[in-house]
Parts: sequence; structure tokens; C-alpha cells
Amino acid sequence: MGYISIEGITISSYPHKEKDRVVIIFSEQLGKIQAQMRSVRSSNSKRSGLSDEFIYEKILLYKKNNWFTATDVTLIDAFVEAKSNIDNYKVFSYIRELVILLTPFEQPDKRIFDLILDTIKMLELTNAPDTVLVAFILHFLKYIGFPVQLPNKIKDSHYFLPESGGFNNFKGITVEQAVVKEIVFLANTPIKNINPVDSTKIILRLLNNFIVYHADSGHFIKFLETIQKLSNI
Repeated sequence: MGYISIEGITISSYPHKEKDRVVIIFSEQLGKIQAQMRSVRSSNSKRSGLSDEFIYEKILLYKKNNWFTATDVTLIDAFVEAKSNIDNYKVFSYIRELVILLTPFEQPDKRIFDLILDTIKMLELTNAPDTVLVAFILHFLKYIGFPVQLPNKIKDSHYFLPESGGFNNFKGITVEQAVVKEIVFLANTPIKNINPVDSTKIILRLLNNFIVYHADSGHFIKFLETIQKLSNI
């Protein structure tokens, strides 16, 4: 493949060898990839901060033997304001977990790239991170091919059952009309246009159950346990 230039958002990062790091990036051009950044853990490296999580960069990659190496990196946005609010940490954690768990490598999807970027930018503009989070999850599930089934007509109450794909008229958890209206609003509104809603805790519980069932992942269950412990601190 040789050299390719991408714009991507670092999703995760971990040490590699003595001075390197491996970063997981979601890019517009390639989707999710892993790339080695050399010597960024060196004490005198000028690129040390460029391997941090959740920064937006222009990256020149070289691919050899199915392995990407970042040869040049230019910072576009570090999202400093979004990261300065501790309440946003849960949103970043969910983005990291879901992208790593549920997106395949090297399958570009501009919708997911734009969703991640719009979600982080929204965190800089609002003081309602829980609304941003549930909106992100609803859109993300739709883009990866596991949309939450929404009711055709909103009634006084509905049933929610992950096994049936979401809302139905027969069985599951009873969900009140006001909550259903908020879910429908968030699922059908671009994330950059959403307004805060009241029932985020209820919605998040429903979505967590939905993901646990469809992802069939013990790793995600452990992630939820960790998030719960952090929320109780």
C-alpha cells in the first residue's frame, strides 16, 4: 500500500516496545486501524502528546506487511475544553469501548467518523453529557447495523425487549410515553442539533441491556461494572 494520508481521531493508546506506542484510530478514509507511533514515549520526544487518546490529527501512514506506522502527525484539535469537564469522562469511555468492541478494522464509515467528531464537539458546547451519550449510542447502533427498533406510533406506554430488537407491543420492560418520546427524538435528530432530555438514566439502562444482549460480550459487562464504580465515587 505504501504511504497514505488520513485524518483520524485517536480512540485508545497503549505502550509498545521501549519507547513506542500503538494507537487505535478511527479515520474517515480507513475506518478503525492500529498504528505504531515511534519514540513518542521518549523523554525528549516532540511528539509525545500526539499519541494521547481523543485527539484529532492529520497522519501520514506507511503500511508494510499489514502493519501501519505513523511517519508524520499534525494536530488538528485536542478537544481541551471537552476533556476539562470530568462529567464528560463517561462519554469518552463509552465511545472508546463501543468503537473497539463493535467496529471492524479497516472498514471506512464516514457516518461513524462524523458521529464521533460531532459527539466530542457537542461536549464542548453543552452541560448535558448524559444526553450526548445516549444520543451517541442510539446513532452508533444504527450505523453498525443494530438499530433500536422504535415504535411506529407513540402510545401511553410501550414494552422494551432487547431480544425483540427494542420496542414492541407485547412484552418486556414497560416504558412510559415521555421516555419513548425522548428516545425517538434523540434517535432521529442529528447529534449536533439535540437538546437536553430528562430521562437519560432510564434510557441508558435500556441501551446497556440492548448492547449486552446483542454484543454478547463479557468485556462490556465488566466495563459497565467499572463505570458504575466510578459513578459512585
